[in-house]
Amino acid sequence: MYEKHGSAIISSVLIPKSMPVYWLVDAQAIKTVANDKGTFDKDIGFYKNGLDFFGENIIFSQYNAWRRHRIISNPAFNEAIYSVVWQETFRAVNDWFSELGTKASSDGEYTFNAIHSFSEITFLVFARAGFGAEASSASSDLYKVLQSAIYHSTPRTALPDWLFTISDRFYIPFVSPYLRATQNTFRELERLSMEAVSHVRAELLGKSSSTTGGALLRNLVKANMDADGNGSDRRALTDKELMSNMFIFLTAGHETSANAISFAIALLALYPDVQKKVLDEVTALWPDTAPDYADDAVYTTAVFHEAMRLFPIAPRLGRVVTKDTVLKSYKFDPSDPSGSIEPYSVPMKQGSEVVMDISALHRNPVYWGNDVDDFKPERFIDTDDYHWPRDAFLGFSIGHRTCLGQRFAIVEAVAILALTVRNYQVLVPPKLRGKPFEEQKKHLLKYRPVITNGLVNDRVTFKKRD
Repeated sequence: MYEKHGSAIISSVLIPKSMPVYWLVDAQAIKTVANDKGTFDKDIGFYKNGLDFFGENIIFSQYNAWRRHRIISNPAFNEAIYSVVWQETFRAVNDWFSELGTKASSDGEYTFNAIHSFSEITFLVFARAGFGAEASSASSDLYKVLQSAIYHSTPRTALPDWLFTISDRFYIPFVSPYLRATQNTFRELERLSMEAVSHVRAELLGKSSSTTGGALLRNLVKANMDADGNGSDRRALTDKELMSNMFIFLTAGHETSANAISFAIALLALYPDVQKKVLDEVTALWPDTAPDYADDAVYTTAVFHEAMRLFPIAPRLGRVVTKDTVLKSYKFDPSDPSGSIEPYSVPMKQGSEVVMDISALHRNPVYWGNDVDDFKPERFIDTDDYHWPRDAFLGFSIGHRTCLGQRFAIVEAVAILALTVRNYQVLVPPKLRGKPFEEQKKHLLKYRPVITNGLVNDRVTFKKRD
């Protein structure tokens, strides 16, 4: 599309609004849009029906309110929480491996749906590290209602509030029971979450001797208490806003992480040479057992980044132009082997929309070279002569709204990939073996490009290493 028009910015018209939409594949133009909060702001209308579960949160808020949420939430994500994430991920994955040992076929192989399995793991990690909730413990009620809330989050997000109101007042066959169950789930989640916040606060104030709440919840409550008591003019978050953020971290984090990890696992199945490099790195770094926490698996981290480059979970991000402006970009001639570009400027009117086209940016040869479609983790490893183009990678968004849970997700993913490759060979499923590589690749990497990207054919095979 961009090659056809020879431009790093192209435009279309949004019919209902009769306003232009500008699509960007220029890293510098995208950086300007992401950082110029006075000219470009997030359009939160899309999120209004569902992601403000208990009130405003770090996603469902315009800049001024968002800043308050960010200031409170930011200290909660620190090295201590990443150590907890690492340990809880190893615990969850090892428990899963124990189950696999009982399900493997006679040849030692186990074929499964990657997204489902990794969703269960990432949910479990966040439930433990975030909320301190366990399936079998004093916190089992919270764990169960979190599971139910995840199940019911799609209708809660997608359906308008008035439909829930009507179903409360009038019985609609087949519809009302499900909507009422959704309502009841979120009411119960609110009750249990408020209790969890109260217990953590009481403990931090020395009014309780019990230890409750996960590391992230405790960090968030403490940061909020610090903001409330340091004389700052910035208003602390309400308990509902705290829990709205916690649930957003869970819903926005666990599924996207599971999808990203599933893409990485599928790529490892297709590229055994890359898998061998991961195994070599892991066994060299941790010859006996894995440490309590580590962030030195450079190649394994690069594998995860490269998977997210090829298949970004969020394929695009939008902004609204809040005042007339001019955005600098470039034109190019696709047939020019020199790759020369011509600067030019694009005027934009207030009310126009801007789309940061992450999928196209991640395959823009201006930044990533002519082999953009190849799986090459080395492109994310700095050398004396090469530094990978950070402005052209939006796997975790960009600018002041960059993903707060970025390190959380990377630590979790690297732990899963490292532990998996150390213990298992990752293989394509039996039905694809013997087929040409391109056919295997086309089948295994087929994905659905909707709000978030996810594999369509996510079955892969594990075989225990000798």
